[in-house]
Amino acid sequence: MKQIGDLNLPESIQWTDRRAWAPVSMETARTLGGTPVLWSQPLIKGRPITLEAVDGVTWLDQSTVSAIETMATQSGVAFTLIWGAESYQVMFRHHEPPAIQFQPIWPHHDLYTGTIKLMEI
Repeated sequence: MKQIGDLNLPESIQWTDRRAWAPVSMETARTLGGTPVLWSQPLIKGRPITLEAVDGVTWLDQSTVSAIETMATQSGVAFTLIWGAESYQVMFRHHEPPAIQFQPIWPHHDLYTGTIKLMEI
């Protein structure tokens, strides 16, 4: 099952950056003598979660798109994302606009493709 809040998502929706995140942050610098200085810290939260309804694979209906748009207007609200047996607390990534973006598969049509940008909190 795939769900955000109380909204069921199509099983064919894709989590495109699921394997593109490392739970470690690292910065490097060099001393005047050229020696590297490394700082490393584990990341607890903040994982980006990008869900995509790709044309030819997943279409979202008007009611699903409207429900997601309503959720995205709620400032500072956390939602539970259920992805199979896993569960995440997420918020929309409004700091990377647009947090949601939908396109009709055909002009004036009620089926959409699109992107939902979330982050784990």
